Amino acid sequence: MTKFKKVLFGLFGSYILVASSLALAQNAPGTDASSQKRHTGQRIHEIYSQLNLTDDQKKQLEANKQQHRAKMQSVRQEIKADKETLKEQLMKSQLDMPKINAIHEQIKSLQNQMEDDKLNSIVAVRAILTPEQYLKFVNLMHKHKEGHDDESSERQR
Repeated sequence: MTKFKKVLFGLFGSYILVASSLALAQNAPGTDASSQKRHTGQRIHEIYSQLNLTDDQKKQLEANKQQHRAKMQSVRQEIKADKETLKEQLMKSQLDMPKINAIHEQIKSLQNQMEDDKLNSIVAVRAILTPEQYLKFVNLMHKHKEGHDDESSERQR
């Protein structure tokens, strides 16, 4: 077996190990999707009330959130399909490097698109909120993220 194939299989094995570990972590007790959605929904409601949003602002933020989620879900599905195709290509006895590189470039392009969409969503939120509300929003989201990161690291212990 060539050195390249050994490295490739090693990377693929690592990928499988990490993916299965993440899948197990997502299925851990207390991390089901419905409880996470409830928690997130409660947290969003708390943030909205602390920002003293108008009804119009709430509607605009909700529309932005729904639009952003739909885009993200669509792109994530494309990335997932491309990763599966890449996995299939890597498992073939004869590697087609131009095809593998093209799939990899497509995945990177989609990831860049996700980052662009994320920025556009943030800019839209910034346009909806007043400067004071946006500053408070950023601070609240930072605190929420810190708390979420603390919870994640506690679960991993």
